[in-house]
Amino acid sequence: MARRAFQGLPESDCRTISLEVGMQNSGLASGIALTMGKLATVGLAPAIFGPMMNITGSSLATWWHRKIPK
Repeated sequence: MARRAFQGLPESDCRTISLEVGMQNSGLASGIALTMGKLATVGLAPAIFGPMMNITGSSLATWWHRKIPK
């Protein structure tokens, strides 16, 4: 589905946009977790998944680094 949104762009650009959006989502999740930390049920999910997005994004960047775009 995401591939359709970037149709016509080179694969390297698609990769860059994908990582950038993921990092922005991670920052937003961290901000929500800090703001809503007083309500454990609201701040818990962003507090867990914000760092996970950073880890998976870094892993994806490492994997893509080894796989040259077409």
